[in-house]
Amino acid sequence: MRFSLVARYTLLSLAVTAGALVVLSVLYERMAGDLYDRLTGERLNAQVTATASRLTSFLDNRLYQLANLSNHPSIPSFLDGQNTAAAAEATALLRLEADLPDLYGILFFNADGSLKKVIPGQAASGSPYWSADGWDISRLPVVTVDGVDFVGPALPANGRSGWILIRQPLRDGPTEPGTSIALHLRLASLTELLGGGGISGVVAPLLRAPDGTILDATGRVATGLKELTDGPRILPGWSIVLDARSDTILEPLAQARLWLYVTAAIIIAFILLVFLAFSRSLRRRIGTLVTGAGSLAAGDLGYRLPEGPNHDEISRVGRAFNTMAEQLSGLIDRMVRAEKMAVLGEFATGVAHEVRNPLATMKTTVQALTRQERDPDRQELLTDMGSQIDRLSRVVSDLLTYGRPSPPSPRPVAAGDLLRQTVSLLRPLAEEQGITLSTGGETGLLLFADPDQMVHVLVNLGLNAVQACRAGGAVTMRVTAQGGQVVLTVSDDGCGIAPEHLASVLTPFFTQKPRGTGLGLTISQQMVDANAGSLQIASVPGEGTTVTLHLPLAGSTLKESAGHG
Repeated sequence: MRFSLVARYTLLSLAVTAGALVVLSVLYERMAGDLYDRLTGERLNAQVTATASRLTSFLDNRLYQLANLSNHPSIPSFLDGQNTAAAAEATALLRLEADLPDLYGILFFNADGSLKKVIPGQAASGSPYWSADGWDISRLPVVTVDGVDFVGPALPANGRSGWILIRQPLRDGPTEPGTSIALHLRLASLTELLGGGGISGVVAPLLRAPDGTILDATGRVATGLKELTDGPRILPGWSIVLDARSDTILEPLAQARLWLYVTAAIIIAFILLVFLAFSRSLRRRIGTLVTGAGSLAAGDLGYRLPEGPNHDEISRVGRAFNTMAEQLSGLIDRMVRAEKMAVLGEFATGVAHEVRNPLATMKTTVQALTRQERDPDRQELLTDMGSQIDRLSRVVSDLLTYGRPSPPSPRPVAAGDLLRQTVSLLRPLAEEQGITLSTGGETGLLLFADPDQMVHVLVNLGLNAVQACRAGGAVTMRVTAQGGQVVLTVSDDGCGIAPEHLASVLTPFFTQKPRGTGLGLTISQQMVDANAGSLQIASVPGEGTTVTLHLPLAGSTLKESAGHG
């Protein structure tokens, strides 16, 4: 299957557009991956490290606080219930330490792990402060680090907040051996330090407890987890994990990709529609060229392409086609006319040679008989016969001139001289018929032509013009310069030529005059062509006729006075 030129260009354009979209998609995916890596790379590592440092520092402070309390010398007195200054001092210290915002209170345990005594803080509520019922830590995970127990976490439930215990044995003293002290720590105080450690909406740091529970920044069990990645360890069993939500950051990019594809599809559809409209217009215009070429090849030399207001390449081709067709038509017309004239010329020359000698004999005989004849009537007949013989002789001369034209002898000649000679030869006939002759224009121009032949042509044109006018009419001869040529015009205000006859007036032997031979204009055109010129006739019936001659300019001009000699 063969595609048209427009179809091939359309497919090529679509292929280029589709290829560009594929390349753009690959670059987009790479850009999105790089963007995600950049956002979750170095910046996230630094933030996670900072978060781990905050958690570690928080726990270190609590451990320091717990070590100070466990080693305080007045604590045993407080636990033994002594009413001493040391016991009072310990009570004040414990109440002060328990009032920290991160603590629910301070707890003391017996050696068997049972609750011994509690010091509530301002945030204390519920068990074990109001009542020890339901208080049980035996099921909670315990992680021991350097003699310190991390118990929990106890998750929020039934309106109770989550917590963890940091427990350490008391130093030896008067109190019961194995007694331990614990900080009842708010779980949220630890998990709140996770906030700001990730990338908002993209990566969230979470805290993994020893039992595998994942806690969010509020101290609750995290839900809707996506892609978990292990982070730094805080304590044995306690570590930071990262919840990466790549879809959050990639969703706008995915939407952008969707709109990109939609926009690309719209652009492709638009390009396709434009190409279809363009192809229809181009196919129609190229079809006109093909039709014109076919008509011209079939011999219709009068076919012309419509010339619109466009100035593109096809319009220029159309105008060039019309110019070519016109020139080809003119060339063929000239070739046909030349061949016809050659055939007619050969025929006319043969006829003229056969007729001329008998006519000369007849003329001599008639002249002799006329001199000897005394009868007036017979003498008149012989005179009329002589006139007819003269007319036939002129016809024979025209035939010889047409069939065997003399080669021109061109030379520079003043246009004014040609017009004066023509007017002097036509003036008697013009005055006899009441016709006004006039000349004008740039009569000092020099043209390059055979002067005798040009006078012959101008006299013939002037004679036709005078004969076409009625009494009181006017014949005007003008000369101008135009584009390196001399333009001679012979105009009259006579009867004009009918449109149906205008194309035939230059045809040999065509005439509308009762006594014409139909060779005058043909011979004139022949002479003009021989002098590298051209002849055109324009006429409007009832208004007059204008014959225009274009002849070579000799290259210089004469002043009007020089033209008059």
